[in-house]
Amino acid sequence: MDLKYIKQLIRLVERSEINELELDDSGTRIKIVKSQSIPAHPVVANPVHQVVAAQIQTPATPAAEKASKKEETNLYEVISPMVGTFYRAPSPGAPPFVEVGDRVVVGQTLCILEAMKLMNELENEVNGRIVEICVENAQPVEFGHRLFLIAPEGK
Repeated sequence: MDLKYIKQLIRLVERSEINELELDDSGTRIKIVKSQSIPAHPVVANPVHQVVAAQIQTPATPAAEKASKKEETNLYEVISPMVGTFYRAPSPGAPPFVEVGDRVVVGQTLCILEAMKLMNELENEVNGRIVEICVENAQPVEFGHRLFLIAPEGK
């Protein structure tokens, strides 16, 4: 992520009604939080430094939670990589990409996540069978929100 992109995200959060935005891009995790109280860390003139400080202080727990859940149930969790709106089908009235019980393969589209007017297809990462669809159509989701549970099949 470049500095210009991070500054745009900060302005987006400042101007919107959302209070928190969290992104994970190729292992770089950024969390922007609107704060109305005095921050615990020193105030820095450049807001980008505040975002970086928040990133360092925030532990990366969704991955750890995902791993422990996966071990407990032997199910693969498909987690939202962004904040957006979850859509099960490519357009209103079209059949959903997947249903409970469907067999899925790596690279198959599972859903669409709309973020800032961009439609992002979420592709499957494991071969298996859909056990649960954890989100209703057109429901807002946050980063780290569980979308699907998949029972993996042998390689």
